[in-house]
Amino acid sequence: MKTTYLVYKQVDGVRQLTTATQEEWDAIMKGNRGLPVEQRRLFMKDCFEDGDELDCMYIETTAAEYREWNSKNTVHQQKRKIGTFHLHLSLDAGIADTDVESLHECVPSDFDLERFAMDTVLIGELKQALKAWKPWAEELLELYLSGAKRSCTNSLCRKYQLTDRAVQKRKVAFEKFVLDFLKK
Repeated sequence: MKTTYLVYKQVDGVRQLTTATQEEWDAIMKGNRGLPVEQRRLFMKDCFEDGDELDCMYIETTAAEYREWNSKNTVHQQKRKIGTFHLHLSLDAGIADTDVESLHECVPSDFDLERFAMDTVLIGELKQALKAWKPWAEELLELYLSGAKRSCTNSLCRKYQLTDRAVQKRKVAFEKFVLDFLKK
């Protein structure tokens, strides 16, 4: 792995990015340790493959550039980590060690896989929105989805120590929230 350090230096009275040696880099890092965050020198890290070798560059930036890069880089790293938990398969691909030629053979012809996936994502987003809106709303969604829309009133009255009328008001507010969410 090859590592390059680009730091700001004064060259002929002009501040320019120049390549630093390992010793200069170590001195900068040592100097940064004792400084408050707003006075530290900030660096972006960029790695890329050059042939069969990995090249890394540390580039000195302003605080504004660093904040923007760090924000994007953090999101990118989180997506990369989450992506390692998922496997993307082509429905046209065969399954090793079986006589199934493609995954299309395993999915019933009247089954809309894309619609199912979108519905699953939508329900997940709705649950998150409901949880953020009211703590009891996600539970009410589960009751509605299980078909207990009418029969859940008594159990909610007992659980949350509410009157029938209060539960009815919550149901109306819940239904309005869900409809507004689905319109977006």
